Amino acid sequence: MRWGALAIEVASILIATEALGVPLPLGSMTILVAIGAISNAWLASRKDRAGHLSVFLVLDIALLTGLLYLSGGSTNPFSVFYVVYIAMSAVMLAPRWTWAIAGLSVVSFAALFVVGGPGTGLGHGAHAEGFQTHLYGMFVAFVLAVALITYFVSQLSLELRKRERALAEAEERTHRWGKLASIATLAAGAAHELGTPLGTIAVAAKEIERRAGTVPDGEALAQDAELIREELERCRAVLDRMSAAGGQHVGETLRSLPVETLFEEVRRRLSDEQARRWETHSEVASLEVPEEAFVQMVENIARNGFDECETGRVSLHIADRDGGVELVFTDEGLGMSEDTLKRATDPFFTTKREADRMGLGLFLARTLVDSLGGDFVIESAIGRGTKIRIALPQRS
Repeated sequence: MRWGALAIEVASILIATEALGVPLPLGSMTILVAIGAISNAWLASRKDRAGHLSVFLVLDIALLTGLLYLSGGSTNPFSVFYVVYIAMSAVMLAPRWTWAIAGLSVVSFAALFVVGGPGTGLGHGAHAEGFQTHLYGMFVAFVLAVALITYFVSQLSLELRKRERALAEAEERTHRWGKLASIATLAAGAAHELGTPLGTIAVAAKEIERRAGTVPDGEALAQDAELIREELERCRAVLDRMSAAGGQHVGETLRSLPVETLFEEVRRRLSDEQARRWETHSEVASLEVPEEAFVQMVENIARNGFDECETGRVSLHIADRDGGVELVFTDEGLGMSEDTLKRATDPFFTTKREADRMGLGLFLARTLVDSLGGDFVIESAIGRGTKIRIALPQRS
């Protein structure tokens, strides 16, 4: 705004002297404009360390008053620019400072009536031509002042909307992390409580397997005991992965994960029938991610896709993007309704009929993506399947 005001002042001086032939004290006016330019350059260099902005608005009013004094005084139509600085102070400063700036503007303008100024031919004068010139000047000054105020307020409005969106996103992110903390606490408690009974079952299964050789037809019993111990190991592995599955990736640093390793690991965790329908393609060779948490996330999203399409394909395409990568998951399922789409990433929300589905997959996936500084977007409609886009930054 201050650079714009300076540009208008310089343009007005040049038009008055060169186009209209108005005699002006260019030396004194150039000094005032130069002071404004120097203060602007200093303000730009200091940025957030510039101090109180009211000082600069007071300086602007003083410089404007000086320029008006040298170019017609109270009759100069560009006196409307006092309103521009009052508008700036109203938006940027506390009310008491706004009233101070407004009062200073009124006093400065009133002083021009008392002190007057060098005759320049810009006033309405006693002849018709001078008055007509003044009217043209009033119109031009009004248009420029309106343009500056409109630009200033519209830019401020855009910034305020951006800030509101950022605050809303931060609040939503904090809310999600709060839910995740609750889930993590629940998982830690479950792991602690399950540790003892799982250990007891493991001991009992080993004892059954040992005694199976001493009873008739004990081979089948031994196989059952071995199956119990295998499932116990699976349970222990699930408990070990709880923090990673929760998006916490505690203890995991970003490392280079080959994309083919990612594809094959997810394929290994799927059933044989699902693995046949799992299609993958990548434009990049590796990803910088926390390995176990990321593999778990991709597996969860893939399983969600297979749950939605019993016979269709589920695909993952990884593309190179400026400064990062984009993962696009696509399934050929029935898609989601608008209401379901809004709640898809809420914890414990699920539309699946299976009793063992807790509705945490997409919530945990989005939480992990947020923690990595990425974007998570779901696109879906009834009858058109679902597409999940994940954009992740990558270290250069």
